[in-house]
Amino acid sequence: MAASPLQNPGVISSQRASQTTQIPAAWRAKQAIGLALIALLAIWYALVGWHSPGIERNAADNASPFDFLGFALLGTLIWLTTPTTWTIAATSFQEAIRRRWMTALLGFAVVMLAVSTFFTWMQPGEEQKFLRDYGIGFTVIMTLIAAIFLGVAMIPPEVERRTIFTILSKPVTRLEFLLGKYIGLMFTLLLNLIVMSVIFLLAYAVFVISKEGFSRAFVADGVGISKLGLGFDLSNLAKALFLHLGTLSIMAAFAVMLSQFLTGISAIICCFLVYFLGQSASYWERLAGGTGEASQIAKPALSPALRAVVDGVYAILPRLDRFDVRERLVNDLPVGLNYLAKAGASGAIYTAVLLCVSYFVFSDREF
Repeated sequence: MAASPLQNPGVISSQRASQTTQIPAAWRAKQAIGLALIALLAIWYALVGWHSPGIERNAADNASPFDFLGFALLGTLIWLTTPTTWTIAATSFQEAIRRRWMTALLGFAVVMLAVSTFFTWMQPGEEQKFLRDYGIGFTVIMTLIAAIFLGVAMIPPEVERRTIFTILSKPVTRLEFLLGKYIGLMFTLLLNLIVMSVIFLLAYAVFVISKEGFSRAFVADGVGISKLGLGFDLSNLAKALFLHLGTLSIMAAFAVMLSQFLTGISAIICCFLVYFLGQSASYWERLAGGTGEASQIAKPALSPALRAVVDGVYAILPRLDRFDVRERLVNDLPVGLNYLAKAGASGAIYTAVLLCVSYFVFSDREF
C-alpha cells in the first residue's frame, strides 16, 4: 500500500521543490565566472602568497591546505546559490532593515561615532590611539549585537506565523531557504558595518587633518615612529573592519543554528557566551597544552578529566581572537594581507560547518 503524502508533508514538499527547481543557463554562466575568479585568486595565492611587510615575513606567511579549503567553500557557496536563494535573501534584507530596533541601533551608533572626537580628552597626548580603539570597539559591539539578535530572529518567526508552510510548498528547497536567510542577514550586517565604518573613518580623518594639517596628515615620518601618516591608519582600520566581518559571519551562523532548537533568550545568551569564550581562545590554547609559560604552570593543576574538558572546549571554539587586531592598531603595527587571507579562510570553514549543522537540523523538522 502506497504511503500517503500527508504522512510527512515537509519531506514531500521539499522533494517536490527539489524536483521542480530549474536553474537558468545564464545563472550558471554567472556562477562559472565567479568560480573562475576564485580559482584564479587561489592560484595567485599559491604562487605568490600574501606576505606581511618587512620583518613580519615568517613561516606563517606560507600558504597551507587550510587556506585553500576556505577558497573551496566559498566556491561551493556560490554554486549552491540559485535565483530563488537571492530572492529570499533580498526579502530577508528588506525585512531586517525595516525593523524599528535595527534602525534605532544604527542611528545610535552613527551618532556616537560621529561625536567620538569629543571624547579624546579622556586620553590626553594619545588622542589618535584613543579614537582608533574607541571607533573599532564601538563598531564591534554594535554590529555584534545586530548579528546575534537578527540571527536569532531569522527563522523562528516564519515558523510561528506559519509562513514557512507557504514558502516550502512552492518550488523552494530548505537549503535555498536557509542560505537565502543567511545571505540576507549578512548583507544587512555588511550594510551596518559599512555605514558605521564610513562615519568613523571620516570622523578620524577630520580629527587628524584638523590637528596635523592636510599637507602633513598623509606624510609618514618613518616606519617604527609613532607618526606613520593618515594613509597608514586608514589602511589598517579598513583591514580591521574587514576582519570583523569574519567574526560577524561566524556569530550570525551560530545565532541561526542555535535558534533552531533553543528559545530566543537562551540562544542569545549562548551566542554571547560563545563570543567571549572565542575571544579568549588563546587562553584555552595554553591550557590545552600550547606553548608558553602559562601553559607550563597550568598543566600540573589540571586533573585528567578537567584536561579532557579543556581540550574539548578548545577544539570546538571559534578562534575569534584571530579576527581582533585592535592591539596592532593601537601600537601602529601593520596588518598583512596574508593575515586577512588566513583569517578569512578559517572563518569560511567554521561558518560552513555551522550552516551544515543548521541545515541538518532544519531539514529534520516537520513543516
